Amino acid sequence: MADTRVVPVSAVKYGLKAETDFGVALDSSGNDGTAYLTQPVLQAQKPVFNIQRESRLLAGRGTVKNAADTITNTRGGTITMPFDMLATPRTLAQHCLLVGQENGQSGSIVHEMEIDGSSNATSIGESIGGDGIPHSCNLAWYPASGEGVKVCGVVCSDLTISGDVGANNGLMSISGNYFSGFSNPLSTSTVLEQTFDGTWVDRENTYFNVLDMDTRTLDVEGNAAQTFILKSFNFNIVNNVNRVGFDTNGNAELYAFPEYAITGDLTIKYDNEFDYGAANNVIQDFLDGDTLSLAMKIGDGTVSSEGECNIAAEIQYTGDPALDLSENGLFHTLSFECVQNSSTEAFKISTFKNEAVTAW
Repeated sequence: MADTRVVPVSAVKYGLKAETDFGVALDSSGNDGTAYLTQPVLQAQKPVFNIQRESRLLAGRGTVKNAADTITNTRGGTITMPFDMLATPRTLAQHCLLVGQENGQSGSIVHEMEIDGSSNATSIGESIGGDGIPHSCNLAWYPASGEGVKVCGVVCSDLTISGDVGANNGLMSISGNYFSGFSNPLSTSTVLEQTFDGTWVDRENTYFNVLDMDTRTLDVEGNAAQTFILKSFNFNIVNNVNRVGFDTNGNAELYAFPEYAITGDLTIKYDNEFDYGAANNVIQDFLDGDTLSLAMKIGDGTVSSEGECNIAAEIQYTGDPALDLSENGLFHTLSFECVQNSSTEAFKISTFKNEAVTAW
């Protein structure tokens, strides 16, 4: 008789916890008692093992492959997993660190991650400092007791930060992919059939409301910091992470980050501040290759409480500004990339969370 067990989608959860040693399990004593930080996703997608597998038709086997000739190799592979969630103070700050490998802290506590061509790590694999940087995590994916997957050495390969006044109740979201170079399961690192019986830290319920954005400014031609009316925005940060080398178990010795690339798009209202006329011509900015300062601040700009966030970027348009046709009127969709502009960072995001990185 077929088994009647049904596992609801909502029964599966996953959590993160910062590593103290790169690629090493925080608890390898049997059941994992780590207090993982539960991530606020609607659906917890499964980690995907990207290993080497080759099925071969050897000479003398006839016209069909033989089961005995298939080769699988768990060494030298990667593990990836997608995520998509509403941003909260902790998840935004930690995922920015996981993709940018940079974190500045001030006050009590403002977390800043900037991409500027020099502050971001070009590789990680060394000892993790007392400040939790470089930053990698144990990831616990948990459908049921004895069926969990623990992935070690987890960072983000890419992160998209999005906001839309007409979606998600106006709340900012983050999405992207996790990456690990620890694809060979063993007791002290990535492992299958795991039970996670620690007290998981509950999800946060504070969010970033785009409709609380007090500052929305963008340069246009020779005019600095003109205020725009926002429809939506996206920032996509990619660090091009790849695994390097192998230890005695075939897992990564280190990760390399050869290039941090930030692209995005901004949809704003067509009006007297941003049009196709003299002095406010968004097409002219594209044709001239202008570098423009973009600033968006959720809250009053002080970043002094949870739910506040500042984003600053130096952008160049990557294509002719598109026209977005809406019942609310005409809007520009401005596709861009972020670039270092002299001493001004290509991209910088500041959020408030009264926790040190080591608490994550």
